[in-house]
Amino acid sequence: MALSDTEAERAAAAKGAAFTVASQDQKNGGWSTAPDTGFTDWATGPCLLSLRCLEQKGLGDKDLRRAIERGLLCLADSRVEFFPVVARLLMLMGGGRKDLEYARGWPWDPDCYHWVEPTSYHLMALKIPGLPRADLYIKVVQFANQFLLENACVQGGWNHGNHISLGAELPPYRLTTAEALLALQEIPDHPTVVRAIAVLQSYKNEDSSPLSLAVSCLALDVYGKQREKELSYLLERQKSDGSFSTNNMVNGLVLLALSSENPLKMSNSHETT
Repeated sequence: MALSDTEAERAAAAKGAAFTVASQDQKNGGWSTAPDTGFTDWATGPCLLSLRCLEQKGLGDKDLRRAIERGLLCLADSRVEFFPVVARLLMLMGGGRKDLEYARGWPWDPDCYHWVEPTSYHLMALKIPGLPRADLYIKVVQFANQFLLENACVQGGWNHGNHISLGAELPPYRLTTAEALLALQEIPDHPTVVRAIAVLQSYKNEDSSPLSLAVSCLALDVYGKQREKELSYLLERQKSDGSFSTNNMVNGLVLLALSSENPLKMSNSHETT
C-alpha cells in the first residue's frame, strides 16, 4: 500500500502483491501471519486490505481479483459465532431471526474471542469502495459495526476487546481507538465515534509508539481533523537510518501517514452498510 507512486515503487508493490496472492491458503482462501501455521488467522484482513487498495490503484490482474474474491468469502466465514449450529437452529425456531442478529466481529485466530483490532482491519478490507457482490456482506458489516459500537469504553475510545473485565471499566488505547475509528468512518456523527475522536486527540507524546501514532494520523485525517501534533510526535521517533521500526508493517503505515494520499479514506464506504 505504501509503495505505489513511482514506477519503481509500483514494480515493488506488484511483486509484493504477487507474493501475497501466492501465500493464500488454497483450501479456505485466507492468510496466516506465518507459513505452516496450520490455520488462517487475522492476517486475512490486512492482506485483503492491501490487495484491494492496490487494485484501486490499477495494479490488479485476474489472479489478484480471484484472490480477493476467495479471501472475502473466507472473511465472511471466519467471524466469531457464539453458539453451535444446533443452538442457532433452536434460536431461529424459538425466537425468530432477530435472535441470531447479535453483534460479532473477528478473532486473532480460530476459536478465539473476537477483538477490536482484527475486527477493525477486516471491516476496512470490506469497506474499500467497489466491493464485489456487496449484497453478500451487508449483514457481516452491520454486525461487526455493532460489535465495535457496543464495546467502546465508557470514557470513549476502545480497549483491545471488552470495555469491562471482572467488573472494572477498562481504559481506551491510542492504537485500538484509531483502528476502530478507521473502520467506522462512514458514521462520523455517531456519538460513540465523536467521543472516540475526542479521546484520540487528547493523547500526549508519552507512551506513544510509531505504530500508534501513524494509525492515529491516518484516522484523524479521514475525519478531517488536525494532526500536526501527532505528526510531530511521530517524526521525533525516526531513526538515523530513516526507519521508524524494525517492523516493516510499522514503516509502511508511517509512510502512509506521511504521504499526501490516504488510501484508508473510504469516501464511498457507506455503500456496504
